[in-house]
Amino acid sequence: MAKMRLFKFWNADGVEKEKEDISLKKAIKSVQGDFKDKMISVEYISKKGKEMCHSIVIPIGRKLRQSILQEQRR
Repeated sequence: MAKMRLFKFWNADGVEKEKEDISLKKAIKSVQGDFKDKMISVEYISKKGKEMCHSIVIPIGRKLRQSILQEQRR
């Protein structure tokens, strides 16, 4: 069975949130609604035991319709 990992998210203002989930992508999707910023940082321990720290641009996993994009260009 997959191992649950603890992910620590924070933004530039110092707001922090911890989430325990199976994968980074699932954790980001569940937390991205809590942050209004475009970029958040995350820290976690990888499968191989390394401590990882990344900056992530959100939102992730939301589809944009092509018609909406064309109207924004006009």
